[in-house]
Amino acid sequence: MTGRTTRRSLLGGLAAGAAALALPACASAPPARPPAPAYLSQLARPGALPPGMAYLAPDAIHPAYRLAVYVNTAPAGATAQRLWVLGRAGPGAAWTLALHDEGHWSGRPPAWSWPVSTGRRYPGDPRSGPTPLGIFNVDERPFRHRPGWGSPGMYNALYIDLHYPSGRASGVAMHGTPRANYPLLGRPESHGCIRMSQANADALWALFHPGPRSRGPASPLWGEVPRYFRSAPRQDAAPRSGYVRDGSLLLQAGRVLTKPGYAALFVFFRDDR
Repeated sequence: MTGRTTRRSLLGGLAAGAAALALPACASAPPARPPAPAYLSQLARPGALPPGMAYLAPDAIHPAYRLAVYVNTAPAGATAQRLWVLGRAGPGAAWTLALHDEGHWSGRPPAWSWPVSTGRRYPGDPRSGPTPLGIFNVDERPFRHRPGWGSPGMYNALYIDLHYPSGRASGVAMHGTPRANYPLLGRPESHGCIRMSQANADALWALFHPGPRSRGPASPLWGEVPRYFRSAPRQDAAPRSGYVRDGSLLLQAGRVLTKPGYAALFVFFRDDR
């Protein structure tokens, strides 16, 4: 299958996937899509992942979220350096595989959506390192969504919502990579980000921003979601603080802390099996 055909197969199914994500819970079901891989649910079983590793199985995700992006950052293993994009129509709806790269898997029903490159340490670069593990919001601030090559070497960058204890905002994002890096996909070669092909980055970006004006509240994924930090969610570049990475809900006066943002969750884990 050619690269052009592969791109069409991704984007051709994208409109249906985006529409499904935008449907209210009571709407008719969209056309059948592959179910969420059982593998992602099985990882929540005792002993499936190393002790202490934060993880949320699809069915354990808060009902406010309608998109979940899972990444196995392991350097080796049967499912290493793979990414899954799951979606659901609303609370209580089944999670399904929202996107997959048919061309990469040569028409076989994929066990995952597409290969990626996650982070590793580069000598002499103190900011490089393994991709951080845990459960993360998507950063909803407009300057943390950069279309095209708005970040050097990063195409359609979607940043995770994380500030380090120093106050510095994390530079970890999901993004497309230059074509020269495509042979490196499938092994850890980034400085901490999640790299993918540009066609796959287009497909993922379009779930958040299906049109040029679909930013923020205009996005089909916009809503009120639990937040994983305690500080007030300002929209400027001021540092945020009090982060948790294990997906636990933060409470204040008995109520879950929330923020207006994208109803999407990033789950980064490591399974070396």
